[in-house]
Amino acid sequence: MARKIKITEVGQHVKGKYEKLITAAVAETYKSLVQKSPVDTGRFKLSWAVGQNDASFPGEPEGQGSYAEPNSNQPRKIGYQKERAGNVYTVYNNLPYAEKLETASPGKGSSVQTNGPGWVRATAKRVQSLIPTLAARIEAES
Repeated sequence: MARKIKITEVGQHVKGKYEKLITAAVAETYKSLVQKSPVDTGRFKLSWAVGQNDASFPGEPEGQGSYAEPNSNQPRKIGYQKERAGNVYTVYNNLPYAEKLETASPGKGSSVQTNGPGWVRATAKRVQSLIPTLAARIEAES
């Protein structure tokens, strides 16, 4: 049965659904990038972060022999707690070699663990294609 929404509450209802969709897309992007990240010491994998209107987290400091495994189901949110409409969210990794891992061929700065260049862009495209599915899931919850 369809939910009744007063006309005065439509805007808030839509905003709430939109924010849930933003949260789901951010979480899926973060999870996928963390899980697909190549691992040597674990520093790169642990340095993924999500910024709200910002992408300034420098990444984990070097010098540790190994790094803890990040929880891919809990995005590392820098400077905010909850996704809100009207903001820009960026899933990023600011380590000096992050771009090379995305763009270089294996053996020339990338890793065979990433299946070659373009793995970050492929993740972005995959998550974009999931938006209708995520939206349908959110709609079914209410």
